[in-house]
Amino acid sequence: MNDSFIFSGTGHALGKYSVNNKHIEDALHNGYLKGFNEERVRNSKNYKEFLNNNPGTSPFEYFAGHKMGFHTRGHVAPFPPNKNQISTQSALDLGVDAVDKALKDADVHPKDIGLWMISTVSPHEQAPGIASTIKGFFTKFTDYTPTFTLTSGCSGFCVNLQHGVEFMKCNPEVEHIIVAHTETMSSFLTKLTDFIPFVTFGDAATAVVLSRKKSKKKEGVLSVLNYQDLKMVDYVGVDKDWNLYMDSWVVRERATIDIIQAATEILKKTNWKVDDVDMLLPHQTGNAILEAACDQLGFPREKLYREVQKNHGNVSGLGVPLGLSLLKKSGELLPGMKIISPVAGVGGEYGAFTYLVPKEEKEKTNNYQLGLSNELHSRIALVTGSTGALGQEVVKELANRGCELILHYNSNDLKAKKLVEKLNAGKVKTHLHKADFSNEKEVTKFISDIRKNHPNIDYLVHTAAITGSLSRASEVSQEELANVLQVNQFSAVEITKCLKEQLAGEGAILYTGSVAEIAQFNGSSAYVASKKGLHGFAASYAGEARSSGIRSIYYMIGLFDGGMTDKLDQKQIDAVKTSINQEKVDKASQVADRIVKSLYIPKVLSTNDTYEGVLIVRKDGFFL
Repeated sequence: MNDSFIFSGTGHALGKYSVNNKHIEDALHNGYLKGFNEERVRNSKNYKEFLNNNPGTSPFEYFAGHKMGFHTRGHVAPFPPNKNQISTQSALDLGVDAVDKALKDADVHPKDIGLWMISTVSPHEQAPGIASTIKGFFTKFTDYTPTFTLTSGCSGFCVNLQHGVEFMKCNPEVEHIIVAHTETMSSFLTKLTDFIPFVTFGDAATAVVLSRKKSKKKEGVLSVLNYQDLKMVDYVGVDKDWNLYMDSWVVRERATIDIIQAATEILKKTNWKVDDVDMLLPHQTGNAILEAACDQLGFPREKLYREVQKNHGNVSGLGVPLGLSLLKKSGELLPGMKIISPVAGVGGEYGAFTYLVPKEEKEKTNNYQLGLSNELHSRIALVTGSTGALGQEVVKELANRGCELILHYNSNDLKAKKLVEKLNAGKVKTHLHKADFSNEKEVTKFISDIRKNHPNIDYLVHTAAITGSLSRASEVSQEELANVLQVNQFSAVEITKCLKEQLAGEGAILYTGSVAEIAQFNGSSAYVASKKGLHGFAASYAGEARSSGIRSIYYMIGLFDGGMTDKLDQKQIDAVKTSINQEKVDKASQVADRIVKSLYIPKVLSTNDTYEGVLIVRKDGFFL
């Protein structure tokens, strides 16, 4: 039996704003872009002949779509791009999304990944490397598998693929690794006016799970090679000010030569002839390079795959795996297909690999879901306010991960009973405690009961809260203010301090804050005061908790269904969304999923972090 290295799973993410050729053409007519000679194209013989079968096609659409081969592309920001777009997705966001999809497609849980390899030339930050950060969205703090970040563009995936195969050969215990590439090429275009880069580049990410497979005949990745052409090193890149530079003529000449050389050598290395190959899937650089290379190599053009450039633009090093992901998703990646993928581009890096699509798919064993259901096995979480709208969703997510639960509720016995019955039916170990947090004596008894019956707690999650009336500060009675402060702040503070000995090392305390602390709208003054007070305590207590190995997270939630939105009218909701830059009202279940992940995974998508000392202040669903 041979070790074969196959793409067991693929996943991709695309810039959410579709930019078509008409958008770019309008930008030319409006003076935003320049460089296109419309009259020259209009008077050309080829264009006039093209119009015979394609009447109504504008000179620009003919040039960009027919001659260059680009029709649409996804950008992370509305066109034209703007550096001040604060809610724009980054290469990190796209990369995490793509990796998540690839893991699910492969049915591989993150804990089974032995190496994380990510390449990009448009990272969200200079350090740490993007691979380290992306891994932090998927694994526990106790996962010590290595990461590798590569600053490489068009050949990045191919370079990582070669090193990934070599790593797996040297480490026979490793069964799966992540190989991914992610780019926001539009971020390099904010100061450019030349129309060519805007026609060419798009934003996306693609990830594959490279898996070891025992097979009688070698399948999957058969051969890989990588080189560098110094004659192109200075002619395409990104300068220190984050601006793209490119000499299109030199790039066209050298990339064509390099793709032909790489493809020729990889065919020889794999012992394939041109006629053996089912598909030529190159880096999608545009028709001028692809068609010339295809013709000189002797491949029929119908074997040339160029759907990536047509529908998504030149997306740098992820173009080849994006093609594979699209083919798989559409059912066109057929067992036994022989694929050759040459690449060339920025930095003069070029290479190729050959891939034989496996004839036998690995049987799905639900490994991803099984791994998820055991992520918090043997862990214990105390959730206050477990029968509330958010509390119930948090409890559900903890239960789905195999966590033992200590549930607090205030007064709704029927709701608490139904919740426990549902959890018990799923074989979740639960413990129920009733206490009215507005009553100091009941809080004291609750703490005593917890200390007596639960000597060890890993996670303390405070979701218990009351909103009070939506009144201005001058209209709030002292009785209401005292009641809201007692439930939302003082009880949580007392419980946290008194359970210090119960909280185990490597655990976490999570306090649920609220967008009401910073959003611009009238009312809820008592609620806001209580949350600000809790926030202050969380910041001051975080250091003491950290000395015992406990992470502290102050989790500020934007608008979500079942939360503050139930007491706001639509005008107030719209005002809040505008003031905090929140696109839509989230679902409580989605917020709960991110809350639970925050307890044991370093990074969580759709959130952004700041730090107050050692306190993590995590904002969910909005950008400020």
